[in-house]
Amino acid sequence: MTKVVLLGAGNLGFHFYRQFMQSKDINLIQWYNRSLKKLDFAKNKLAVTNQISQLKTADLYLICVSDDAIETVSENIQSEALIAHCAGGMHLNRLRGSSRRAVFYPLQSFTKERDLSFENLPFCIETSDPNDQPLLKNLAKSLGGDPYLFNSENRALIHMIAVFINNFGNHILHLVSELSKKHNIPFHFFNLLINETYQKAIDIGPENSQTGPAIRQDKKTIDKHLEMLKDQNLKNLYLNLTSSIQKNES
Repeated sequence: MTKVVLLGAGNLGFHFYRQFMQSKDINLIQWYNRSLKKLDFAKNKLAVTNQISQLKTADLYLICVSDDAIETVSENIQSEALIAHCAGGMHLNRLRGSSRRAVFYPLQSFTKERDLSFENLPFCIETSDPNDQPLLKNLAKSLGGDPYLFNSENRALIHMIAVFINNFGNHILHLVSELSKKHNIPFHFFNLLINETYQKAIDIGPENSQTGPAIRQDKKTIDKHLEMLKDQNLKNLYLNLTSSIQKNES
């Protein structure tokens, strides 16, 4: 059974906590966070601390903190055990302290309010020592996920693509949600369209899924939409995306 110390109580740390506590192959022995208040709900189930100097001896120290805090947190872990961060875009060498360094990056969007299954979840794994790969591969499998080996450069590319799909895609949904509210149009009207858009991209590929006035070169409709858009930010976004679709399909 792998002994794990979890560091960080953000969205990802919270989901790891729930998964680790349910696993028969993982022994979560301690949870660290700068604010103990965030760990109040868990203190009767495992050891919690806000002092890195008080970390217990473990097989793996899993760092789930902001990208900028990875170096500071890792350099203060006094152990020769494996230390891994979970950031998609951060290089393996951002870790300090132990010579045994690794990355354990789950390719998913995490929020505390949503239940998420780790079943078939891709885990991007990288280690400074190949001998440490089995530990992280087994950890991923214990959670129901699928481990993949990627170096820091390829993982950074995966993370950038994920930002386009998730963060930028969601930002567009946020913008049009505000637009619909402004005109008293319930945003839930678009739920089936959102589901179909992303499911179709999964089923037949986004290259076979594009529809709409841009790909049809329907100038009158495009001009009408631009006339309706009073927000310059939305208008520029509409123009840039329309131009990108037309260049890509030409």
